[in-house]
Amino acid sequence: MPRSTLRRSLDPIAIAGCAALWALWALWAQPAHAALPAATGITWNVTPQQIADHCKQRIAEATARIKTLDEQPAGAGFGKGLLPIESAVADLSDALAAEAVLGQIAVTKDVRDAATKCSEDLADFGVKVGADPAILAFATTARDEVTATADRALVQRYVEAGRRSGAGLDAAKRKQATALFERLSKVQIAFQRELSEETPTIAITHDEATSLPPSFVATLKAKGSGYVVPVNESTALPFMKNEASSAARKRYRVAYDSRGGPANVKRLAEAVALRDRLAHLLGFKTWADYQLDTKMAKTPARAMALLAQVDEALLPKAREEVAVLAAMKRDGGDKAPMASWDYLYFENQLQKSKYAVDEEAVRRYFPVQKVIAAVFQIYEHLLGVRFEEIKPADAWAPDVLEYSITDVASGKAVGWFYLDLYPRAGKYEHFAMFPLRAGRVLPSGEVQKPVSAIIGNWPLAEPGKPALLTHDDVITFFHEFGHLMHNSLSTAPYETIFGANVRQDFVEAPSQMLENWMWQPSVLKQVSSEVDTGQPLPDELIRKMIEAKHVDDGVRWSRQVFYGTYDMTLHSSGAHVDPTRLWFDLSRKLLVFPAIPGTLPEAGFGHLVGGYDAGYYGYLWSLVYGQDMFSEFAKGGVDSAEVGMRYRKDILEPGGSIEPDVMLHNFLGRDVSYEPFYEYVGIKKLAP
Repeated sequence: MPRSTLRRSLDPIAIAGCAALWALWALWAQPAHAALPAATGITWNVTPQQIADHCKQRIAEATARIKTLDEQPAGAGFGKGLLPIESAVADLSDALAAEAVLGQIAVTKDVRDAATKCSEDLADFGVKVGADPAILAFATTARDEVTATADRALVQRYVEAGRRSGAGLDAAKRKQATALFERLSKVQIAFQRELSEETPTIAITHDEATSLPPSFVATLKAKGSGYVVPVNESTALPFMKNEASSAARKRYRVAYDSRGGPANVKRLAEAVALRDRLAHLLGFKTWADYQLDTKMAKTPARAMALLAQVDEALLPKAREEVAVLAAMKRDGGDKAPMASWDYLYFENQLQKSKYAVDEEAVRRYFPVQKVIAAVFQIYEHLLGVRFEEIKPADAWAPDVLEYSITDVASGKAVGWFYLDLYPRAGKYEHFAMFPLRAGRVLPSGEVQKPVSAIIGNWPLAEPGKPALLTHDDVITFFHEFGHLMHNSLSTAPYETIFGANVRQDFVEAPSQMLENWMWQPSVLKQVSSEVDTGQPLPDELIRKMIEAKHVDDGVRWSRQVFYGTYDMTLHSSGAHVDPTRLWFDLSRKLLVFPAIPGTLPEAGFGHLVGGYDAGYYGYLWSLVYGQDMFSEFAKGGVDSAEVGMRYRKDILEPGGSIEPDVMLHNFLGRDVSYEPFYEYVGIKKLAP
């Protein structure tokens, strides 16, 4: 999944990255439209003209406030300078929550278009504020004034943002940096919109459809003597795992790896060139150096060292895994070489034959409503909260669900969240948590409550029947709900450091830790209920699922290494790197299956423009911390409310007010160990 948050931030890249695999995850709420608000205070039923007018008005008001504050003397420091700036920008965030995200999720295209324009304007505002030398002066002065942990963290973020945004440059260079950041933002938003608005399909014959699950075929549109299959996130796995025709699988894979097309390749190349120019202008050797300057890894060399170490250990295993599947293919009478579009199908056949794990049979144990209810119960127990559905939901689409969060111990309201779980035209294509509004302490002393959403694309239900999930779907939902809790249970007082606004290469760690729950036999029984009988997963099937868990470790993790290496190399190779050539060159070196000739996989790799540029390595990097955190639950029990509340206090509540290494030491009571990570990805003991 894409990652946690990319708040509106004074860092223009947080704004420019508003779009991805974590994607337009800005925090902009409490609009002032004339409509009865829901408990969240966010009004979703807005017209394109209302969006345009409201966005223009609020940005103008915030700009005027910032201009007035800029006139304070540089020595204004924390109380009279930086805090009013934080309040002004956060107020704008709160005013435009709906407008900032509707470009990704609105039902109608005219609303999406208007909201996208608003997002671009917000990005431009963020660029200008980030490059404001007066704000950097306030933050620099404030360094010597503050002592409280949260205050110091806030000041540090503003100093970093100012330095990274060009606020410390002379006027001419600052103007140049601002223009580059603004252009970069527009390119990135356009890249993501291309993916959201595309509706690629392939045609399959009636005969080709016979191997597909009837429940899947029932969701397809008939055409002539066959069907039309949408090529998107919700259909990829069901189709590729079950389609018996190699030719049909190839058509699907080629279409999937061509999403975004030449237009997005051009946008990506432009983004890389803009980033390289910015890096040099801001005093960094490469964009990768620029990005890692404020991450845990600190340098591209450290990140690449981890990727290389994992790849060296796992690529041989990946080749062995594929060799087993190639033998299955030959034994079945197909003498053609094993290809990338064959992998998922034959892996599924291996699961069925060797491990007796039939994914379609497993899906029958995961009806949506049971999974949601059980996941809620687990999080409620571990973290001491209660969720209640709000009916009718006041949301942006008819099938969106809305919930309140209450703290059990105190009985106090914590916040709200939405679930938008099924695909529709023009909607964000992946599965992610979107922080819609941050919690913070208002100038009045009142605590503003956070609002979040999980935006997903689960497979559609067969007409008249409940939607059924794969085990992978369940894991993903549990992971994203972990992000939602991070954004809901933080107690940091400022929006800039609230919730999952932590160092980016740590942000996935909490949710990666939580994925382990979905492999515990007791938890699998809790979240499962056979759709007809109501019985939980049988012990024997659970045993086989766990036994098969590591069957694809080599292929799966070597693919993650490839993505991280491609991203880091792309952003370390100057302004004129060819994104397509680099993808093909590295795929030949790092993957068992190189890229398919004629395709453009990088054109659909949304992470590259959604805040993970020179940051994709963070999925593996943060897994080190996630697996070590899980060791505490392994000792205390995955159902231990005592460990769960320690996790809430030490990891979730601080947000970005405490650096990750300090939070980890507080929770673990020791320094981080790499061993749980090595064990998880199938590597024998190695030196960190």
